[in-house]
Amino acid sequence: MAEVKTALISVYAKEGIDVFAKKLVDRGWQILASGGTAKFLESAGIPVKDVADLIGGAAILGHRVVTLSREVHAGLLSRNIPEDIAEMERLGLTRIDLVCCDFYPLVEEIAKPGATTESVIEKTDVGGPTMVHSGAKGSRIVICDPDDRQMVIDQLEAAGDVDEKTRQHLRAKAEAVVAAYCLDSARFHGAGEFDGFIGRVIFELAYGENRDQSPAYLYSTGTDDPLAWDKFEVVSGLPGFINMADGDRTLQILCLMAEAYRRNFEGKVPFIAIACKHGNPCGAAVDWNDPKTALTKALLGDHIAVMGAEVMTNFVITDELAQNLFGVPSYLFTDELAQNLFGASSYLSVRVNRELWGVDVVFAPGFSEEAIKLLGKKERRRLLANPALANPVMSGDEWVIRPVRGGFLRQKASRFVFESAAVEEWTGQQGLGPDDYSSLIIAWAVTWRASSNTVALAKRHMLIGLGCGQQDRIACVKLCLDRAERAGHNPTGSLFASDAFFPYARRKKEEDPLEGPELLNQAGCIGGVVPADGKNLAEVKEFFASTGMAVAFLLKEHRGFSGH
Repeated sequence: MAEVKTALISVYAKEGIDVFAKKLVDRGWQILASGGTAKFLESAGIPVKDVADLIGGAAILGHRVVTLSREVHAGLLSRNIPEDIAEMERLGLTRIDLVCCDFYPLVEEIAKPGATTESVIEKTDVGGPTMVHSGAKGSRIVICDPDDRQMVIDQLEAAGDVDEKTRQHLRAKAEAVVAAYCLDSARFHGAGEFDGFIGRVIFELAYGENRDQSPAYLYSTGTDDPLAWDKFEVVSGLPGFINMADGDRTLQILCLMAEAYRRNFEGKVPFIAIACKHGNPCGAAVDWNDPKTALTKALLGDHIAVMGAEVMTNFVITDELAQNLFGVPSYLFTDELAQNLFGASSYLSVRVNRELWGVDVVFAPGFSEEAIKLLGKKERRRLLANPALANPVMSGDEWVIRPVRGGFLRQKASRFVFESAAVEEWTGQQGLGPDDYSSLIIAWAVTWRASSNTVALAKRHMLIGLGCGQQDRIACVKLCLDRAERAGHNPTGSLFASDAFFPYARRKKEEDPLEGPELLNQAGCIGGVVPADGKNLAEVKEFFASTGMAVAFLLKEHRGFSGH
């Protein structure tokens, strides 16, 4: 006669557990269950034995102690060796072969606005994690994810047991779930003293930041954020470490830009396209009516640097857009198009000297079938889709963590969004129209997420120059203007953004180099945005006012340093 196997089931969320239990019973298993679960299964007509009968008593101490007993944990921890088998028989204890358990909703309680130490403690499970941990150590079949139930049933039906590889996977998942649960409690009670995270591998990346740093992986912390990277579908190709790192920076800029448009343009968000290289944009543009125009402008931001870039959009890549993204259109430099895009004929003094844009990765809400064929298969580009990109929103993470040797740094997440309430003072604000505000938002959003120190220029709804990662503000401005000129852009009429204050407004001596504000004015900028800080703030404000430039001086706490 075949040995009857026993499953212990104790779940907070009851949905579907009756179906799972019945399938086990149909295969000859005996079911043990704790109070509420036992009653639920009994009402569904499933033969079940209450754990209380096994341990000789019902739950005690206000249901705080139910499964925390020698009988339960001996059943989960006993080994399949003669000594343990004999001792279990002598004590009259039942071997438990499978444990299916979930936990009290601790994370949900912590997330409540009115959560207190007492309310969180009441929703902190002890028996469940302990059973799962014991089951993992005892090499039992451990199920703490409802999605794994059918996999176990399938293997039991096919082979009568679960193979060792699956047991090991379930053991690892169980230990990770318990660890994450305990870490959530530590985070709450420690108020940041014990911050950290536990991740799960989503897929192996094509290669590391450099090929000798392979293997590399994408992990998920299990967040329900619709724009978390585990929610992206790999449509074609396999991204590498740099692709994902650049993609994340691009995603931050896209979401920040979209939120700034919502706040400054009555909740409306235009079509947005951003091209990024090595963590910093080489193109960013918007258009209120035509995604093709936004995409074209983004590619033309720095058309030399865009080769090998990661491109992200908040619109689906259709057949037509795929053609536009694949090759440099022959019509691109007609006077008519230049007039429509840039407001002047013969706008570009530097022509794109290649037939293909050569972008490496495209992130979009979706792709048409023809777009996938053209972009994905022919050129081996990586294509990743997420419908949530159509409505990009900023992350709700309260804190950000940066690894350092032997530990990590932790700081509050940057939540600042450019809007009038954050402006301490304007110089000549009345000179800016809606198109200028749009360009100002682009320059600001790029600057606040590019590698500091940073100064950016935008004009006619597109980024035209970016000077980032510099050690002084003059170098930022010079690099920004130089890259704009190299790409064929005329900075006259542009808007700037600076992630920190200008230390000086004017050079002190004739032989000294021009200061940042002087360089921007000389280049024809008509305004910008900069934090109101520094010992020479009054001088800087006076300079911009005297030139007629419309500059928004942000409250000094809104400095935009990033990427350190």
